[in-house]
Amino acid sequence: MNKLDHLLPIIRAHAAELKKPGVAWIRPGYRMQQGWPTKAPAIVVIVSQDAGDVSLPSTIQGIPVDVRRATDVEQLRFGQPSTFSKLAAHRTEFRVGAFVEVDPVAEAEETPAGAQPAADRLAAKPQLPYTAPKGVKLKRVSGKIPIICHASPDAGFPTLRSFLRATKSTLTVGIYDFTSRHILDEVEKDVLGKQRFQLTLDNPAKSPTADQTDSETLQALSDALGDEFKSAWALVRSNRAAQTWIYPTAYHIKVAIRDSAAMWLSSGNWNNSNQPDMDPVNNPNPHDQDTARKSDRDWHVIVEHPGLARTYEAFLKHDFDVAHGAATGGPSLRAAEPEMALPEPLRAAAKASFQFHPPLRIDNERVTITPLLTPDLGVYQPAMLKLVSSARTRLYIQLQYIHPSDKDEDADFTALIDAVVDRIQAGVDVRIILSQWQASNGWLERLQAAGIDLGFVKIQDGVHNKGFVVDSKVVALGSQNWSGEGVLRNRDASVIIRNATAAKYYEQIFLHDWEKIARQSTHQ
Repeated sequence: MNKLDHLLPIIRAHAAELKKPGVAWIRPGYRMQQGWPTKAPAIVVIVSQDAGDVSLPSTIQGIPVDVRRATDVEQLRFGQPSTFSKLAAHRTEFRVGAFVEVDPVAEAEETPAGAQPAADRLAAKPQLPYTAPKGVKLKRVSGKIPIICHASPDAGFPTLRSFLRATKSTLTVGIYDFTSRHILDEVEKDVLGKQRFQLTLDNPAKSPTADQTDSETLQALSDALGDEFKSAWALVRSNRAAQTWIYPTAYHIKVAIRDSAAMWLSSGNWNNSNQPDMDPVNNPNPHDQDTARKSDRDWHVIVEHPGLARTYEAFLKHDFDVAHGAATGGPSLRAAEPEMALPEPLRAAAKASFQFHPPLRIDNERVTITPLLTPDLGVYQPAMLKLVSSARTRLYIQLQYIHPSDKDEDADFTALIDAVVDRIQAGVDVRIILSQWQASNGWLERLQAAGIDLGFVKIQDGVHNKGFVVDSKVVALGSQNWSGEGVLRNRDASVIIRNATAAKYYEQIFLHDWEKIARQSTHQ
């Protein structure tokens, strides 16, 4: 249940007088004022971007009727429903379900003769139980551990490039998307002649910024590296290359292990929006601001600790072994082309100018790092619940989205949202930055219905981060989006770093975004 469920009987009783030509769907929500939801409950009517004037009552039973033009995402859903539904199967940022909708858009396109509907194909695919590597435990490590804190678009690719160039013998990677030519070129050059490069990869819908598909990346690496390179498609339900599945929507991890001794961990993939080919800190270019505005905000860290690196490597190798074993006799790389490509970017470039932050290397300070993996039970959720609840003065959160859920199976995820609500009510300085995806399909209002006061929230185009800073002392970063699947069921990885210098580094980037880039408006 959410705070707006009482509107549903009223909407259903009056649906006939609201469903006019051009109306896409009707749902509960809040009255919008100057591009931001108020706290006044409303009947929300979404109309197509190309609809003319739609005459509707201003109130029904004393409830305001809030008529809105569809966002670009909503227009795609309205105008191309089957395309949209396929995208949502690959990209959870497109998901619907924030509210129960009355008279929602139905998929209109007919399925080609002889084609198996996507939902039937997914339902027919057998599920394998998740397993972790035997005898490997996720243990917290402490000491004077060298780490390199950095962010994109500021210094993502230059720092990743340095990490790759230091490879001596082995590189083990698990990642969601690898479609950047400049990273592909770097990997081929740095790994050529080494002992082994092992890669487990998802196969999401192709991004408009991609240089090649994920299968083309695998083919290029195989051609260039030969027997030095081994790959496997991750066992994701929507991946046509996988005959079975473990992860419902994504192998969403972004981790690389170099020589079993150092780890790169990130919220960002190896693609052009997450790792733009720019170095504004050491080699500024007149086009840097334009590139940054079109790129994503991501946080990354490199950790030089052999014990921690070997722990993550053991999980990646186990993922590879399970996926490789399940793929015996499966489709070729070419047969694994994504079912579709994403449409052109559904967001405008940011308008403000970025201040670029150089990487920060921490060598001589005590650092405590807690490794977090999902879907390993009892790891991410309890650790993050404890961290969020520990905030006494400041809690800064930057996420691509937060998708509240009423499902019983997502109760542990709901507890995390409730913990944020509790910190707001306790008077903690809570600030939350979410991406443009939160502003479509009702998710911003659903967040308010879940108890989050939107006075503590801003929208920033291109946020792909999954980062938290607590009391300027602790930082958490990694790949878990805040949804039931991201927090509980997909393959994701994060770390909690207890070190004030690291926390303050990411905090200054967060505050830069809060003050200069993010806005309290759904309008771009």
